[in-house]
Amino acid sequence: MNFRLKKAIAVTVSVLSVAAFAGTAMAEPAVDPAEAGESAPAAVYEITCSTEDIVYANVPFDYTEQIAQERAALTLIPEAAAIDLTVTDAIGASGVELVGSLQEDNTADYYLNTYVAGDALTFAGPIASAQSSAAGELEVADGTVTYVPAAISAMEVVDEVIAFTMEDGTVYQVHTIPEAFPALTVTGSGVAEDNAGVYSFALDKFMTRVATDGEILYYRDLNCTGELMAENFAAQPFGDTQYYTLFVELNPGFRNANGGFSSGFYLVMDENYTDIEEVTLAANEEENHVHGAGYLDQHEFVVIGEGHYLLLSYTLQNVSNLPASLEGIDGTSETYVWSGIMQEVKDGQVVAEINTADYPLLYESAVEKIDYAGATLDGVTVTVGQNEVESFADGIMDYVHVNSLDYTLAEDGSVDKLLVSMRDQSAVYQFDMKSGAIDWILGGKASTLTGYEEYVSERADDNGAAFQALTFGQHFARYINRTKNGTIEGNAQISVFDNQTGMAPFIMAVPVPTLTRVFKAEINEEEQIALISDVIDGTYLNTKTDKYHIASHCGSVQYDSDSAVVIGWGLHGVIDNIGPFAPEGTISDIGYDDLRIGSRPIFTEYDMAADEITFELSGTRNPNEMTHEGFFSYRTYKTAK
Repeated sequence: MNFRLKKAIAVTVSVLSVAAFAGTAMAEPAVDPAEAGESAPAAVYEITCSTEDIVYANVPFDYTEQIAQERAALTLIPEAAAIDLTVTDAIGASGVELVGSLQEDNTADYYLNTYVAGDALTFAGPIASAQSSAAGELEVADGTVTYVPAAISAMEVVDEVIAFTMEDGTVYQVHTIPEAFPALTVTGSGVAEDNAGVYSFALDKFMTRVATDGEILYYRDLNCTGELMAENFAAQPFGDTQYYTLFVELNPGFRNANGGFSSGFYLVMDENYTDIEEVTLAANEEENHVHGAGYLDQHEFVVIGEGHYLLLSYTLQNVSNLPASLEGIDGTSETYVWSGIMQEVKDGQVVAEINTADYPLLYESAVEKIDYAGATLDGVTVTVGQNEVESFADGIMDYVHVNSLDYTLAEDGSVDKLLVSMRDQSAVYQFDMKSGAIDWILGGKASTLTGYEEYVSERADDNGAAFQALTFGQHFARYINRTKNGTIEGNAQISVFDNQTGMAPFIMAVPVPTLTRVFKAEINEEEQIALISDVIDGTYLNTKTDKYHIASHCGSVQYDSDSAVVIGWGLHGVIDNIGPFAPEGTISDIGYDDLRIGSRPIFTEYDMAADEITFELSGTRNPNEMTHEGFFSYRTYKTAK
């Protein structure tokens, strides 16, 4: 089974508090504080996790040899077409090749695998003449053609075709739009000049960048990875330099049946889109975290500086530090978990590492995958759609599911605070990176903060135990008041993409309510209060365009200013796996009788001050894309360039 198909089926829906999230961009409270009474959050934990509370699991592992073998079997650049015509990019962008048609009997048409807007391409071979559908006759010198292809607009994607006639009379038609490139649609009132920038995202393994004026600035087709995932494409600025990063899977056997995490490495490209580094979890010799190299998970990779990264891994661990309140395997304190390992690495060396398995509190506060007694390495049978499949990973408890990392810096340039969103905790945590202590917890069963009671709703964990939830299945959190030197002055302000996924364990039901929302939170650490503001909910944005703004999983948000909030809509597998040829009405919601691929936007830029959508990009799958994966973009990132 393919990751995205599995993941797409693992969708949550719930009819809980639909009205509470509908109607205005500043969402009405989910609970009226005057009537909250017993519905207000229970008393918060009085003590956060200090260094004295840490119980180190310290389970060694080493995947060095396995990673090397799997990497050797993988290609990131497709084999060039076996013709006497080649192409090179003037700035050395990786992946610029001519590839053949998906139709095996088509020997006339060839396609660019990677495109960088404005770059000169040199086509070499015994070329006699060349004709562009955009520019007409092209100059040929010594059998070569150097040419800058015409700009491509996402507003109306036009395929430029360059016909090369070779000296032997053979004609090759080279297309600037790949054969399986998704169809794009852009709507909105237009982004103001002072909010100009570039959106980075991935669709069907096309790493893509689109400017706010609609021009496609870059794409790279990574379908050469086959059944292995390639996603989470991001532009990551550092000073005057910009890096580009993306995840590539290595070990599909470590996926769970419904997807959601994976094992591979991150590819780092320089400002010219040239591959420069491949990063995996670094070996560590620190006393409490001794291990060899490991896989990285696709959820997060953060560039702090040159060779300076935040890394995330989900690693199988056999732990024996369950608290007395929980029962492990055969009544012991032992179980199997996917632990979240978070590293700060500089120049290949571990600066600091936090492992969620060191915190007994997290076993108790988990919302999903909490059958510690039933954990097994023998695999389990799970239902995927109409089928029952055997899954190794599902026998291991995915009790934290870290899905985003962010940081502040100390004076020496190392990471000071680590902001961590954990879906299966339905909470956002701040750790002290050096000591490992938990500073505060926003939301979930173990929240250390109050002040947000009007935004909660009652939810239940996998065991049916109710708790008061601020977020549910949230995907993404970022500091939004970090200064250029990496510090925060005053209270931390964060943004959160709150999927409000539904009832754990996040399974599909009908009808599908629109509950997804984003918000800001100011954390007064001294008074242990969280003040929620600038709530934008998907139901309200539904009134602005004809699109359906919801994400059961994944997603992102950037509050760049009051006039520029960029929301990436992630995944909703109920919709994203229903193709354009499925019968109308296969799935619906209030006001939406036909929810199929294309009914949801990939991302939205929203002007809160003017209350209008300025840029919204939607996509539909190219019929030449013969995949059963869900059609979605994991996140969308906006940068100035």
